[in-house]
Amino acid sequence: MSGDGEYHGLIVREGIRDPTVFQGMTVLGTKTGQNWTLIKIGIEPKAISRVIREVQSNLLSEKRVPYYAHFYRGEELIIVFPDRAFHVSPEEDSWKEAISYGESLGVPRAELDFRPCRFRDETF
Repeated sequence: MSGDGEYHGLIVREGIRDPTVFQGMTVLGTKTGQNWTLIKIGIEPKAISRVIREVQSNLLSEKRVPYYAHFYRGEELIIVFPDRAFHVSPEEDSWKEAISYGESLGVPRAELDFRPCRFRDETF
C-alpha cells in the first residue's frame, strides 16, 4: 500500500442489490450514462476492508453477467467481483488475471477497463 490518503471507489448503482449500502459512504461524484449511474466514493484506509466486503456482498450476480467494482489509491488497485477480489497495480499489464476472470464470468472484454485507477485520471 502506498500513502495514507483515502481510497476512491467506482460502483455502478444499478449493479448493487441493496442501495442502502451507500449510506454512510462519502459520495464524491456521479456520472450518468444511458442505462447506468457510476458512483465515485471516498473511503478512509481504516474502512476499506469493510467497504469492500459490503460492496462485494451486494454486487448483483443473479443476472447472466455479474457486476464488479474497483477501488484505488496510489499504486494500489483493488478489483472486486461478487466472489473474488484482485489486488493489482494501476499498470494495465497487472490486470491480466482479473480480465481473464471477468471474461470467464461473461463480462465483455470492453467492459473490463478499470479506469480511472489513479486520482489524476478522474473526470468527475
